[in-house]
Amino acid sequence: MKKLFSLCLLISIAVTSCSETVSKDYKDASLSIDERVEALLPKMSIEEKVAQMRIFHANIGTKPDANGKLKLSEKVIKKLKLGIAGIKNPGEHIDAVAAAKLNNELQKYIIENNRWGIPALFVTESYNGVDAEGCTKFGRPIASAASFNPELVQRQWDVVGREARLRGMHMCHSPEADIVRDPRFGRMSEAFGEDTYLTTQMVKNAIIGVQGNYEGLGNGTHIGAVAKHFAGYGQVLGGSNFAAIEISERTLIDEIYPPFEAAVKEAKTLGVMASHGDLNGVASHGNKELLTGVLRDQWGFEGYVVSDSNDIARLFYFMNVAESPEAAAQMGLEAGIDIDLYAEDSYSYLPEMVKKNPKLEKLIDRSVRRVLRTKFILGLFDKPYITIEDVEKGNRA
Repeated sequence: MKKLFSLCLLISIAVTSCSETVSKDYKDASLSIDERVEALLPKMSIEEKVAQMRIFHANIGTKPDANGKLKLSEKVIKKLKLGIAGIKNPGEHIDAVAAAKLNNELQKYIIENNRWGIPALFVTESYNGVDAEGCTKFGRPIASAASFNPELVQRQWDVVGREARLRGMHMCHSPEADIVRDPRFGRMSEAFGEDTYLTTQMVKNAIIGVQGNYEGLGNGTHIGAVAKHFAGYGQVLGGSNFAAIEISERTLIDEIYPPFEAAVKEAKTLGVMASHGDLNGVASHGNKELLTGVLRDQWGFEGYVVSDSNDIARLFYFMNVAESPEAAAQMGLEAGIDIDLYAEDSYSYLPEMVKKNPKLEKLIDRSVRRVLRTKFILGLFDKPYITIEDVEKGNRA
C-alpha cells in the first residue's frame, strides 16, 4: 500500500511539473527572457522557425500609399504569413512622424497575421546618422575618429539610437569595426581608421551610445547595434570588395579582433555581421571556427549573427565552396549564421532540408532562440508600437 501511495505521489508531482512547464506563457512579462523564449519555441512549426531567420528589404513592396497608409505587395504579404525576423529600411524615404505611423501599421499587420503574434525587427544603417529622411547627419566615422574623442562619438550615436527608435526602428547594421589601411578600399569612410586601439574605443562607445548603455533597449528609447564585418573585411587584397583576405594569426589576434571583442564583452552588442570575403582561404560565412569558436566559445557572444547581403547563397554561386544552394545553407547554418539577409535561394530551403536531415532542426532552434531573445530584449512583445506624440515632440525639440 505504501509503495502504491509513493508511486501515485511521484506521478502526481511529475504531472504537476509538466503542467507548470506547459502552462508557461511567452506573453507573460513576469517570466525571464529565456523562459519566454523556451515557452514560445516549441509551439512553432519548422516553417515558422525559418521565417525568424530571414530579413527582406522594404523596397520589394512595403511603402505608403497616396494617403500615407501602408501598402504591401503580394510578395510581401506572402512572406509575412509565417512571420519574419526583420525588414530592412521600412519608411526610409518619409519623415519621422510618417515613418513612425507607417511602421506601427506594418508591425500591427505582422503581429496580427502570424500565428503567434511575433513582432519583426525593423533595421537601418547609421554610418553618419540614421539612414532615413529628416534625420540628423553627422560626419562619417573616419571623420569622427579624427576627433580622438570617444565621449563625443558616444553622444553622437546616442542621438542615432534615439532618432531611429522614434521612427520605429530596432536594429542598425552599424558600426563598422573593421580596421582599414588601404586607401583603394571604397568603404574606408564607414570605418574608424587604421589604428586598433582608437578603433576599439570608437566602436565600443558608438555601440554604448546607440544602445543607450544597453538599458535603452528594453526602455524603448534606443536600438541594437550590429558590429561588422567579422572579420578582416577592411583588409581585402588590392582594396577590392569581395577579394581574398590574408592576415597572419598574430595580426588577427593583436589588431583585427580587439574592436569586435570589445563590442561583445564591453558594449554588449546585440548583433554581429559576418564578412563578405574569405579569411586565409576559408569563406567567412562558412567559417565555424570564426563565427562560433572565437565569437561565442571564446568571447561568450549571445546575440545573433546576420549574413551580409546574399552571402550565404554566394558560398555556392560566387565562392564555389558549396556544391549546391542547399549545401551553402547548411554550411552557413553549421558555421553559426542565424539570419539570412535578403537571399531567396539560401535559408528558404531549410524546411525541405529538415525533412531529409532532421538533425538540422537543432541548429535551427539554436538560431531562432537568438533571434527571439533579441526581440524580447528590445521589449517588442510587450510594447511593439511607437507613441506618435513622442515623435511629434521630438520633431519640435
